[in-house]
Amino acid sequence: MFTDEEKQNIVDFFNACNDMIEGRFILSDTKVSNILKSIVKSETLYDLYSRCMNGFRFAHTLEFCKASNPNNGGYFQMPREEKDIVAFVTCLLLEVDKRNINLQTFVTDNFYSADGYNISYNNFALLVLVEYKTAVKNLLGVDDKGNVIETEDFSSNQVSIEETVEEAKANENTKILFANLMLSIVELQNSINEDSKIKYNEKEELLIVLKALNRAVHIEDLIIINALLVPLERSLSKNKRHKDLYDKLKLLIADIYY
Repeated sequence: MFTDEEKQNIVDFFNACNDMIEGRFILSDTKVSNILKSIVKSETLYDLYSRCMNGFRFAHTLEFCKASNPNNGGYFQMPREEKDIVAFVTCLLLEVDKRNINLQTFVTDNFYSADGYNISYNNFALLVLVEYKTAVKNLLGVDDKGNVIETEDFSSNQVSIEETVEEAKANENTKILFANLMLSIVELQNSINEDSKIKYNEKEELLIVLKALNRAVHIEDLIIINALLVPLERSLSKNKRHKDLYDKLKLLIADIYY
């Protein structure tokens, strides 16, 4: 359990992450600084970062993740382990804060969208910052409000009716969101399939990504879903006819997080 002060420090960290996720490039330096300050202020977060840094090599991981890495197929790839995600993104933000890495250049090089920098930044926020926040929550075992998520106590089978109803409602709402997302994917697939102006090879690539996205939605794997948004964004930026359907799909994914 955390003290009230430490609980507030953790909430401040999540709020700082949300501010950078939901924002744009404007004032990004301040937003990066706020995240780092909240880590230093919290003994729990600083201890987590220190433990995740044990044996971690930032420069090596950065080269592995970059879109320019031939093994990544031209797309940015996050580390697989949650502890590595925490170490990597914290180090990345530290390098940005120290001006060793230019955030705008980093986003453009790894998350480029022909629709403009704001879309590129949105891709960066979804894949990097959302995964970062999620990894911290999972490793600490807390929710967005800093409350410790209790593990199931098998010594007592007494659960209140109110708790059961609330849990059922939450699960039902999540299922509905994923169901709507699947419908949106099918809608986009049909639209692309019927578009005679898309070259055959490009259409095949789009449909393969959408098929993989549909499978990720079926298993409710948000990490894979976010990763697949990057190639989808790049492909659809060439064809504005489907932009509205794609924007709708992204909004549905955002609804699952918030």
